[in-house]
Amino acid sequence: MADQLADSRLPPVSIKERRTVYDGWLTLEVAVLETTVHGEPRLVRREVHDHGDGAAVLVYDSVRRTAVLVRQVRAAALLADGRGITLEAIAGIVDDGENGETTVRREAWEEAGCVVGKLEFLGRPYASPGSLTERVWLYLGEIDATAPRGKGGGLAEENEEIEVVELPLSALADLADGGEALDLKTRLLVEALRRRRPELFA
Repeated sequence: MADQLADSRLPPVSIKERRTVYDGWLTLEVAVLETTVHGEPRLVRREVHDHGDGAAVLVYDSVRRTAVLVRQVRAAALLADGRGITLEAIAGIVDDGENGETTVRREAWEEAGCVVGKLEFLGRPYASPGSLTERVWLYLGEIDATAPRGKGGGLAEENEEIEVVELPLSALADLADGGEALDLKTRLLVEALRRRRPELFA
């Protein structure tokens, strides 16, 4: 629990300077922090990437014991591993005027043609606070099996080419246990559902 944590003994930090070096789909800032490091005064330079908040949902069917995920090519993964194909929970950037819930409902329809019923909010953690301002709204969402399914596949105007993948939750757990098949947010969501609804993975 947060109230059981001792107060931090870290030295105070202030922002001495910040400037934008790139402003496009994302913003890249350089910040100079004034602090002390092991007792010595320091000016510390850091680069900070800002593209807003994200939201992600693991969509599942409790009757069929399946999950709906999406497969697509990610540029960063392509540069890193030469392949770039990822299997992920449905996710997207929180647009202006949206919150996490409206984002995941919209993305579920656009990416996978799913209408999500009940949502369970898990939290809004930082994705990678060493360099990103992004916080990710995380949800578990049960599919509305009574609603018609759409085509999904993403939006052409956003250059999205998305493959919808539905697989048994037991198989998804095996992928998560393998360590490398899923990205971090998806792994977290799978573990959250497994803790809450272990019977769905049997």
